[in-house]
Amino acid sequence: MTKLDDLARRACDTYYYHAAIGMQVTTKQFCSSLRDADRPYVWDLNRIFEITAQTTQEIDQAMAFADARIQTLGYAYISTSPFTSPAVIARLAFDDYREETPVIQMVLQAPLKATHPVGYGLQPVASDTDWQTLYKLVLTDHSEGARTRGKKVDAHVTRGMVDGYRRKTGPCHFFLASIDGTPCAYGSATIAPNGMGMVEDLFTLPPFRRRGLASALISDCVDHLRQNGCTDILIGSLATEPPKALYRKLGFEPVCATRSFMKRKL
Repeated sequence: MTKLDDLARRACDTYYYHAAIGMQVTTKQFCSSLRDADRPYVWDLNRIFEITAQTTQEIDQAMAFADARIQTLGYAYISTSPFTSPAVIARLAFDDYREETPVIQMVLQAPLKATHPVGYGLQPVASDTDWQTLYKLVLTDHSEGARTRGKKVDAHVTRGMVDGYRRKTGPCHFFLASIDGTPCAYGSATIAPNGMGMVEDLFTLPPFRRRGLASALISDCVDHLRQNGCTDILIGSLATEPPKALYRKLGFEPVCATRSFMKRKL
């Protein structure tokens, strides 16, 4: 395995680790899956991932598990990586799964230092008031639609996602960034068991963009992770969205892409 392949493997492991924090994880029929019985409508909390099937018979079993999800939840949401068998990807296409926008997984190995805007402040999300502030920012994020692939997200789904964020507390730390005391951005930093850190769930309110706020927030998350022993830092970007250019400018390099597929009950 080449160095880049190894980095991509660690990136995928970190990505899936982050998704599984605080969740019920089941591994059977050649795949792993998340399940949140209280929030069946939140895709990310009920996804199937790490399909290890290699043979036709194994793929049949994995797809049977996905079919059961469709009957139970009304949909199956499946994440794949470059290490998923090509035969699995072909089977998803054959079974009429719709592919979502890929996520470019990018890794920072170099130092990162960003200038902080005037009036900038950062605080961890800790109290109930902090979590309510985060919820309001996520509501705005979802109403804008850039990170939800243009889809309308109902308020109860947003609440379910923020509840999922809160369950990640421990390995994952959320932060609120502010200008002159006004909370206007958020992000998270996760420490994975493989030693890689992950910056995720980034959003800045539209009136506060193009001021260097996102760069400062990412830099602070990277500092937090490196102070806790992480050398390589992962960040993901939807392939069609502008943030990928900012991440590259800050020193993150693309190492692989992860893909997601959706099928709904007819």
